[in-house]
Formats: sequence, C-alpha cells, structure tokens
Amino acid sequence: MMFCWILISLLVRFLKAQAESPIVIYAQIGGTVTIPRDLSVQAENVYVNWFRGSDAKPAISRNPQSGIQMGKDVKTQVSLSPDYDLQISPVQDSDFEVWRCEQHVLTSTYTKTYKLYHVTVPKVSAVIFGDSLSLECNLDPTSAKSSITWIPPENSGCHQIKHYGSAISIKDVSRCHSGVLTCKVKYDRKEAEARTTVFVIDLSPSPPDPIYTSLSSSYTVKIPCSLSSDIPWSVLNETGLQGGSWSFTPLSNQTQQPLFRLSVGPVVRWDVTPGQDSRFKGRELKDKDLSIDLPVSEKIRGEYSCNLTFKSKTLSRKVKVEFLQVNSSGGSRVYEGQSVNLTCTLGHSIASDLKVNWKCPLPVCPSPTLQHVISIPEVTMQHNGQWRCELLHKNGMMLTYAALSLKIEKAPVDVWLCVAISSGVVVFILLLVIAIIGIRRHKQIMMYRRRKTRYCCCKNPQPKGFYKT
Repeated sequence: MMFCWILISLLVRFLKAQAESPIVIYAQIGGTVTIPRDLSVQAENVYVNWFRGSDAKPAISRNPQSGIQMGKDVKTQVSLSPDYDLQISPVQDSDFEVWRCEQHVLTSTYTKTYKLYHVTVPKVSAVIFGDSLSLECNLDPTSAKSSITWIPPENSGCHQIKHYGSAISIKDVSRCHSGVLTCKVKYDRKEAEARTTVFVIDLSPSPPDPIYTSLSSSYTVKIPCSLSSDIPWSVLNETGLQGGSWSFTPLSNQTQQPLFRLSVGPVVRWDVTPGQDSRFKGRELKDKDLSIDLPVSEKIRGEYSCNLTFKSKTLSRKVKVEFLQVNSSGGSRVYEGQSVNLTCTLGHSIASDLKVNWKCPLPVCPSPTLQHVISIPEVTMQHNGQWRCELLHKNGMMLTYAALSLKIEKAPVDVWLCVAISSGVVVFILLLVIAIIGIRRHKQIMMYRRRKTRYCCCKNPQPKGFYKT
C-alpha cells in the first residue's frame, strides 16, 4: 500500500514538473515563429497578455474593450494572430528565452510558458555547377523528440526527392539544386522550418539551333548568354570569379578572335577587346544577362563562345550565328535582256530541315532551278522590284529573310553609238599599223637585194686616185 502511494506521489510530481516546464518551440534566426496560446480558453471577453522573460509588463496584449496594445520599449517585432497567438518576425537572437502567456476570464487566470530554441542551417556560399554540397540542420538539445526532413527547391523540369535526416550531401550540384532548401522539423505535434538559399552558378543552356539574321531583317543581332539563376554579382565575386570573355570563330578560317573581356570589380562590364570593330559597344552588367549586341554584316557568320572563369573551373557556352543574303549574278542594276541568277545563301549548303520560300514582284514567281536559286534567262521590266528570300523551319516558322532590289534598265542608244564608233576607230588603227609594218618590211627586203659598187687601188704607178675597173 505504501509503495502505491509513493508511485502516485512521484507521478503527481512528474506531471506537475511537466506542467511547469516551458513548452518547446523551435525557430530560426531571421525567420518567423508563432507561439500558440491555450485555445481551451475560448471566451470572447478573454484578456490575453504575452510577457517576455521576467518582464513585469506585457510585450503585447489584447483587451476586449481597447483592442491590441503594444508594450513600451519593446524591441522585438511582435504581433497577434486572429486567434491571439504570439507572432515574432523576424526572430532575433535575443528572443530565444522564455515567453509567458496569461489569459484572464472574469476572475480566472490561465498561464502557460514557452521557450524558444534554435534550429539552424548554415549559410551556403554559391556553389559552382558540378561541385559538391553538404548541409546540416542543427537543433538545440531539448526533451522533445524530433524528426527532420529536407525539402528541395521547386524548379521547373526538375524531379527531386525529399531527404530524411539532419545532414544532406549532394555530389554533383546542378541547376535543379538552386533555390531555397527547407529543413522541416516535426516535434511534439508541432512543426518548425529553417531555410537556406543555395546559389548554383551555371550558364543557361545554349540555343539548340543557330541564330539566323540578315541585313534586311535587323541592324543588330543579340548573341544570348546568361546565368541560369538570379545571382548577385557580389556573390559571384565572393566565389572566386576571375574574369570572362566573348570570342568568335568565323566559318571561313576557323581562327578564334577575342571580342570582349569581362571587367570584374564594383562595376562589372563587358569591355571591347582592343583592335575590334569600332561599332562594337561595351556595356555594364547589372543582372544575369551576359549577352552582347553586334552590328549585322556578312562577317558575323560563325561560332561565338561565352566564358566565365573561376579559380577552379571555367563555364562556357557556344552560340552559332548564320547570315542569310540574296546574291545576283549581274548585280543589283541589270540591263534588259541580260540573264541573271538569284541565289539565296547562308554561305554554305542549306540544311535539310530548312526550306526556302521566294517572293517576287511578278504575279507568279519563276520556278527555282534549285530550291535556293532562281534563273532568269532574259530579264524584262516586269522583273524590276524587290526579290525576297524567306528561310523557313520545317514546321513552317520563318527564321529570317533577305531581300534584294533589282533595278532593270534599258541600254541607251548613245551607248551603242559610242560602242560602234569606238570599235571603228580601233579597227582603223589596227589596219593602219598593219600597213605601216608591211611597208617597212618591204623596204628592208629591197635594200638587202641591191648589189653594192666595188672599188680597188692599182699597184702600177698611175695618177693618184681611184678608178673604176
């Protein structure tokens, strides 16, 4: 019998101690926490007072007559929910102590105490694509039994699973891991969350198809390149960003040419490489967009490379640019009756998944000899005007177009007259030269045939002089 009374006494003491010990509440510094009041007290005229630590005056209170009142000199950002629960946001380090809730209904008083405990997740510096990442969710030791679940970021096109346990390790970080990772703690029928933001440094994928442009469709062309997520440049600099560049490899000679270099510092910008086209313009970078704008010309055909260089590795993306144009075998000014070939070209053979569509000033365009070539045996004034070549994808979407204005002219009469006179003068001069050459050669032949007169000097004494023999 005595033993039973001892057990009952110990049980009462244990229950009393449990009732007097503060209720465990987990929270993260900088986050938001809600401390629930005793909802068993449901009177409409209830007075609710929330006290911080050993303060004699409430930090915030609810009075049925005067409403919600804030305490004086309260540095904590506190508020009350519609159910008069205490809300703290953002949670400060000084808030991790005992909080007491007193509720008064008529002459009855109901009191409950709570204590805030830390749930912490270390701040993660930016992680470069392909590197490893390790995180651990830590809880202050309490009597509460808890379980931890890691919830990955929600990114489109990514299927990720939850991780259970306080620690998480990722070997090859990808863009799917970029965003907010949440450590969810379940304890004593309550939940708490701690979050950390992970920046995964990577470049967005290159366009699957080349960029097609022409002088007819645009004056400039944008060569795209961007970070895969919105990462502040200050974070990139802390991760060891050393520089970056844009380079160009033309289709003609396959020799890489530097175009821009990245200037890293308080101001991040693309600077034009010395010796480049004066039309190239540098620009300051303020967001994740790393693209450049170039003036359109035939010289832009080729492959462009966007690079970001860190201490450990270099991130790179390549973009191919194609330039469409229409060439005329006779130029843009053609005389009537002349034969002309019009060619729609990218500078090389057009891929099989592309097709060419012609538009011309005629009611019906001539049938192309090949898909990209139109042959006109004799041009007339009807061919005068704009000839347009459209480059289409296999799904029918127009990628770009190029145009050429043919100007058909009639050959003037004075031109033919000048041609005839010039031809006559040339023929006359040629005949005169031939006649002079013939006369001179005839005279030379006659001189060689003529015999020369001979003279001698006599040995016998005779009068001085020369005599004919």
